[in-house]
Amino acid sequence: MKICNTALIGLICSYSLSFSANTVANTASERQGYAIASAVELRDEGFTDSRAMLTMELQSKTGAKTTRKLDISVLENAAEGDKSLIKFTFPADINGTALLTHPDKAKSDEQWLYLPEVRRVKRIGSRNKAGAFVGSEFSFEDMTNKELADYSYNYLYSRPCNEIQTQANEFADKQCDVIERFPVDKHSGYSKQQLWIEKTDQKIIQIEYFDRKKSLLKVFTASGFKLYQDKYWRPDLVEMKNVQTGKVTRLLYQSIVFASGLSEQDFHRSGLGD
Repeated sequence: MKICNTALIGLICSYSLSFSANTVANTASERQGYAIASAVELRDEGFTDSRAMLTMELQSKTGAKTTRKLDISVLENAAEGDKSLIKFTFPADINGTALLTHPDKAKSDEQWLYLPEVRRVKRIGSRNKAGAFVGSEFSFEDMTNKELADYSYNYLYSRPCNEIQTQANEFADKQCDVIERFPVDKHSGYSKQQLWIEKTDQKIIQIEYFDRKKSLLKVFTASGFKLYQDKYWRPDLVEMKNVQTGKVTRLLYQSIVFASGLSEQDFHRSGLGD
């Protein structure tokens, strides 16, 4: 499963499997952390493209909930990185809002937000990617496609996966590798991320995000995993909880289709307003 920072979506990130000058691993724990991150990506290669229909649930600190619906499309490109397109379909006040992400290995990924009420495409600058994505607990940074070279890594330890309370039943007899990754991008909204990765199938089941002050900011969890095409694990539910504000965003997957025939044209800026 490809989970970028995500988030969503974790389902939309792509990693290069070669070292750069920024990712030279000098210690055993750094090499082991990198190797585990590489294994996660190798497990998910070859899906070609995917389309998913989701419900997004926003929950306030007091428990009040707002529901949205959206589609996520991903086009795999092992050499250049995966492109992604997120489109909202409900309710009316957000219908047509879209986020297009193009990978860029030389610099920060390119992102464009289409706002239908003003018929305007807004480019998301690298300094603004820590901002909230359409009022959710996911940031624009969480929606970008990341390379292995965008982080340095460190292996921490192996633990029973059910030490994560929300995963106690689904992974009761499983072990998790726990690694850290540290963003290279100086504009990142995070100082580090801590990942819990189930060992057998390399499922990322939790990510803890630490803010620039090194305090825990958000916790991402994934559950209800299903196997597609005898190879690709995808969760039915992902959740991002802001532990500092008490707000929660949940993504519930209604359907996922692979190899549906998507092309580069489906991920062109000119089609954002369609």
